[in-house]
Order: sequence, then C-alpha cells, then structure tokens
Amino acid sequence: MADDKDQPTEAVAFDPFADDDDDAPGTEAVAFDPFADDDDNEDSDAAYAGLGEMAGLLKDLDKLRKGSGREDTSQRSRQLALDTFRERRGTRRASRIIADGMVELPWVEPTEPKDALIDPEPAVVNKGIAPPVLHPGDIVASQYEITGVIAHGGMGWIYLAQDHHVAGRMVVLKGLHSTDNPDEAAAAAAEREFLADITHPGIVKIFNFIDDPRVPGGFTVMEYVGGPSLRARRNSSSSNVLEPDVAIAYILEVLPALDYLHSRGVVYNDLKPDNVIVTEDQVKLIDMGAVSGIGAYGFIYGTKGFQAPEVATEGPSIASDVYTVGRTLGSLVVDLPDDDIPTPTDEPLFRQYTSLYRLIKRCCDPDPARRFNSMGELESQLLGVLREIVAVRDGRTFPAQHSLFSPQRTTFGTKHLVFRTDQLIDGIARSVGITPQEVVAALPSPLVNHDDVGAAMLQGSSYAEPRETLETLRQAMTTPQYEHSVEIPFGVVRTMIDLGLTSQARSWLLTLRERFGGTWRFAWYSGVVETLLGDFRTATASFSEVLNHLPGEAAPKLALAAVSELTLQEQGLQEQSLLDDTLARSFTTLDQRLFDIPTACLQDMIDTGQMDAEWTMRSLEPQALRFHAIRLYALVWLTNPTTVSSAFGLARMLMREGQVSLALGALDKVPNASRHSRMAQLTAVLCLVNPSAGSFDPTEEQIREAAHRLDQIPSTEPRFLQIKTVVLDAGLNFLLAHRASSSAALFEYPFTIRGLRRGLALTLRAQARVAPYAQHRYALVDMANKVRPATWF
Repeated sequence: MADDKDQPTEAVAFDPFADDDDDAPGTEAVAFDPFADDDDNEDSDAAYAGLGEMAGLLKDLDKLRKGSGREDTSQRSRQLALDTFRERRGTRRASRIIADGMVELPWVEPTEPKDALIDPEPAVVNKGIAPPVLHPGDIVASQYEITGVIAHGGMGWIYLAQDHHVAGRMVVLKGLHSTDNPDEAAAAAAEREFLADITHPGIVKIFNFIDDPRVPGGFTVMEYVGGPSLRARRNSSSSNVLEPDVAIAYILEVLPALDYLHSRGVVYNDLKPDNVIVTEDQVKLIDMGAVSGIGAYGFIYGTKGFQAPEVATEGPSIASDVYTVGRTLGSLVVDLPDDDIPTPTDEPLFRQYTSLYRLIKRCCDPDPARRFNSMGELESQLLGVLREIVAVRDGRTFPAQHSLFSPQRTTFGTKHLVFRTDQLIDGIARSVGITPQEVVAALPSPLVNHDDVGAAMLQGSSYAEPRETLETLRQAMTTPQYEHSVEIPFGVVRTMIDLGLTSQARSWLLTLRERFGGTWRFAWYSGVVETLLGDFRTATASFSEVLNHLPGEAAPKLALAAVSELTLQEQGLQEQSLLDDTLARSFTTLDQRLFDIPTACLQDMIDTGQMDAEWTMRSLEPQALRFHAIRLYALVWLTNPTTVSSAFGLARMLMREGQVSLALGALDKVPNASRHSRMAQLTAVLCLVNPSAGSFDPTEEQIREAAHRLDQIPSTEPRFLQIKTVVLDAGLNFLLAHRASSSAALFEYPFTIRGLRRGLALTLRAQARVAPYAQHRYALVDMANKVRPATWF
C-alpha cells in the first residue's frame, strides 16, 4: 500500500465501456444475422424445435440466406430501375406550352422501330431505284445488324440496324459521300469532323462513322428518332395542312438547331417537312447528309421546291437556309406550288393572316440580301406573327415580348369627334381630322439595339436637353470609337425631329442612304420625316418597306393605317363611303372572316386598278386606302388592346362606310380600366347619332341606344350636357323628318316634337350656365328660346 501511495496520481481518458479487468477479452462487433441461432454449434433442427408452423418458413429463409440463390439487393434495385425506365419510355406525358405561352404542342406517340420499316420493292420497280445492297440479318462493322430499310435519300437507301455493342439499341445507317478522288476524300473527312462535333438536343445524334466494302464512302451511324415527320403530321390532318399556329410553333422549335449550326460555320441545306421528326415532346432535325460549310461548293444536296435558287451559283449560306425555312412553313399551312407563293387574293389563309404571308414572302425573296439576316431575327418576327394569328382567330392577346419598338407613346384621333361638340361651350368650330404631328408624336419608337457600340451613349443622353444631345451625337460620330455605330446616326435624326428640324432631318437622312439605305431603321425614320412634311405618297412607300422587313411588328401597320387616313383627308374623301359592304364588314375581323370573302370580290378591285394582288401599299387609289386603313387598324387593335388609337381609327373608318354596329364593337372593346374608356363611351354615343361621322341618318333605334348609353355615364361628366344636346337634336330632327312620335320617353322627355323641343331648350339653358364666356352664354340662351315649344306654339 505504501508503494501505491508513493506513485503520483495521473489523469487518464475515461472509457465507459472498459472492463474492470484489462486482461479480459474485449467486446467485438459482428455482422447482425436475424436468422442466426444463439448457439452456432447447435443442430439447426433443434434450433427450430417448438416453433410449430413457423419452423418450416424460417428454415427456408435460412437456406436462401446461406445458399447461392440469395439475390443481391443492389442488383435487384438496378433491375427494377431499368424495368421502370423501359416501361415508362413512351408513356404519354403532358403536352407542352411553348412560344411565350401562345401554343400548346401535343404529345406524339413514338414510333416502334419495326413500324418504320418499308418494303423497298415498289420503289425499285416503279422508280427504277437500285435495290438495297444490305439485307435484314447482314452485319456491318461486326457491330450493326441490319433490320431493314426505312427510306431512300440522296445517298441511297437508309437502313435501320441494331447495335449489338450498346445494349441492342436501334440506330440508323445512312451513306456518306464517295471518296473516289482526293477532293472527295478531303470533303468527306471534313464532313465527318463537323458532324462528329454536333451536340445539340434538337439535332439527331451522330454515334459513329464506319466503312463497308459494299457501300462506297461507308456509313454515318445516327440515333434512331421514332416519330412522324412534319410531313406525316400535315398529311394526317383532316384538311391536309397544319393550323398556322401549330406550324409556326414547330418551326420555332427548329430554329435554335439551325442557329446552332450557323454559329459553327455550317448550314443545314435541306430543311423540309420530311427532315423534321416529332417524337414524344421533342422536335428534331434528322438527315445531316446535306450539311456543308457556309459558301462551300461540291457536295450540296437539296430538294426541289425547297432549295434556294442561288445555291447552285453562289453556294449555300444562312440566307439559303432562311429560304428553306420559309418554304417549309409555307408547305405546312397551304398547298404550296414548287416555284411560287400564292398571294392573299388567291389564298384565303393568307388574306386572313397577311403578316404570315409577308413573312414567308420575305424568307423566300429571290434576292438573298432581302431575306432575314439570322435565325434570331426570323424568330422574333415569327413570334410577332403568331401573336396576330391567335388574336385574330381566338381573341387571345399576349404581350409583345420581342418587339423592336416601344409601346405607343401617346394617342391620336381619340378625342376629335367629342371635341367637336365643345363648340356648344365656346362657339369655336373644331376639325375632326387627324394631323401628321399628332400621328408622329403617338407612333411607337424603335428601341435601341443594346449590342450597338453607341447604345450606352444614347441611353445616357436620353434625359439631356435635345440641343445638347444633338451636339454630343455629332461629336461622337467623328471619333473612331463610334464610327461603326448604327444607332448614333439615327439618334441624330430622332433628336432633329424632337427639335422640329424636320427639313434638316430629311437632309441628314439623305447622307445616310448609301450606308443604311437597305435597313428598316432608315425606312422608318424616312417615313416619319415624310409624314411630317406632308409627303404621304413617299411616306406610304417607306412604311411599306418597314412592314416588308418586319411583318410581325405592329408599328408599321399603325403608321400605314394613319398615313392612309391622312391621304384620304388630303384628297377630301374622308367622309365618303368607298368600299363594297362585304369588304367593309369583313376586314374588321369582327363580323365576317376574311377567309370567307369571295375571291371575285377582291379580283374586281384588282381588275379596276384599285389595288394589287399582293396587297402592297403601292396604290393610292381611294378604295385601296380605305381598304388598308380598315384592315390595318383592325389588326393592330385585335392584337394590341392597349393601342387605343387603332380602336378609334377603326371606328372612324367603319363609320365612313356606314358600319355603325361594327364601329361600336371596336369602341366597346376599350377596357374600363383604360383612361380612354370614357372618351370611347362618349364617342360611341356620337357615332350612333352621327354628327359628321358618316353619310347616313340615324334611326329611332340608334337614337334611343345613344340615349341609353349616355344614361350609363354619370351626369357629372363635363361633357354630359353637350352630348345630351346632340342626342336630343338628333331625335328632334328624326321626328321632323318622319312626322312620327312614340309613347316611350327619350331621357326624361316625351318622344314627341313638343317634348323634345322642351328637353332641348332646358338642356341648352343648363349648358349656358356653365359657358365660360358671357357672349356665348347669351347665344345659348337665344338658341334655347328659339327651339322651346312656346316659340313654336
């Protein structure tokens, strides 16, 4: 014990599981076995004794645990996952909403590989095509077993095969270019190089390139995409064409793939409905055999009716791919001839959707320089055209998310008809015509291209005084930093217009013609300046050029409608009815569809020289001007319900043609939440009683409808009394003309000559009390005294 006391005390780590005797054997971890016996040496039969019916089950489970038949858990999980994947592949899923929510593309059931096989015999016999050199069961490159043929193309038969090296997947074997000489070998090597590098989800995958002595050039091994082509989708529809919104949606799905190829210096060359496959919720380009470098000559394949005419002499380009997009879209929506595009006069669908026609027309322009410059530019205009289609057909409107223009900056023509009645307040006569200045002030403005080198400067100067901005921009144009800017020169034009230097702006534009004459910005600002100068003929041509460039934009349509109206005013024909009744009603798209207009009705206008078959704006004949003004105002209003100037413009044009109910329909669509709603309501009242709005006399029913509408407006409205005076005056003139009367009152007065005279006198006296000038107040009282019953009886 003494020795123990001599040892110093030491701190040691506490171990709660340590035995008191360090020499005792420690506890060891062993694998848990729920079937193990407490005593491993005990006979197994004895271990299950006394368990009754459970003994047999436990013994069987124990044998499975110990024997070779025990299933590995991870293997079972992998197999379950694989079975589930295969089971759900091709299972119908929800349709897709694309194109900014405007179109719903349906789910398409994938095609079973065996269903894609065709019998080559008919083609061999009827078309004289050489029979396939490979047959079912043939093995290619010791890997691919031929299943059969699925098509015949420019490189021969296209085979379906099973890949025995990769889980038995189905692949497509398509011939490559021949390599009989060094040039062909070099082209083939380049082709393989860029095809192998393509990795876009919208393009069929390239798996391999193989040689086979039976086929010169060998094969490209591609992904098998099971599904119908766009051609098959079109042919399976009841009308043998696709709905235009669905067709556009499919094209929009293809454009990113084409843009991907263009960004890598190659073009697709052979876009057509056969080469676009729809499977499940995907849209894919197949058949990469015609892909080539931009401007490359040699192996260039295309399809008659789809290939651009300049390819043979100038080589393929982005513009030639744009051409194939236009032809493909056209072939999906109409019966498209190989060498032409039907005009709106000939094709009902194109007269219903003229912007679609103009877009296809621009894609397929014979001059490559006049086509869209890129797939991105084409995409933005396609989305604009699609907005118009769903608005006209379905009444659904969507925001212009990709527009190149600002919203309408203010309004024009929204107050003129109502302001005319202000003469009752002050005696000053007012015009009901629109002016170039108010039109230009209201038109949308081109948005600045943020990729332009001068974009930052223009944004920074937007809050500066116009003269200071003009000086800044002129100095910037003299510096090397901004010499390539497109926006700065047009910023100068815009600033000059804001300063009222219209003639100087026109002179400045003339100096820009050589550099920018073919651009839509040049045409737009030219049209604006020409409108301000009163040169409406030239302005019409300029805005028409903008519309040809940008068929999906509302701005040039609104500008053209307004300039057409200004031209009619200049000709002194704004008050006249100029159109056939059927045309006037149809072009509002509110009553009768343009689709149903008899072609003969349009042909009469063409034969008499009033308009041309392509519906351009070249003709300044009065009928054509009214025709286009109604059509374009209606199109802008249906598509852009915030552009209220188009609603009032449409109402004015329809009133000139005596289409009162349609004019009211346009005005009634102005939302109640709009600050122009009250003006639209008052204008509708005046349209019914027609004070200088047309050449017809109102009926009793229209006069009563006007009174009913005015009764819905609070009497605190500043112009309530003057509008009421106009309605009572219309009712009195009707009674004097027809010598009729009715027991039903108009407002609070009997619908008789005496009753309305009394009502008119009282209303004029009430109006006199709020007249701003004493002289005019006396004039209103004198007018009331002249019309009152006591003066006449």
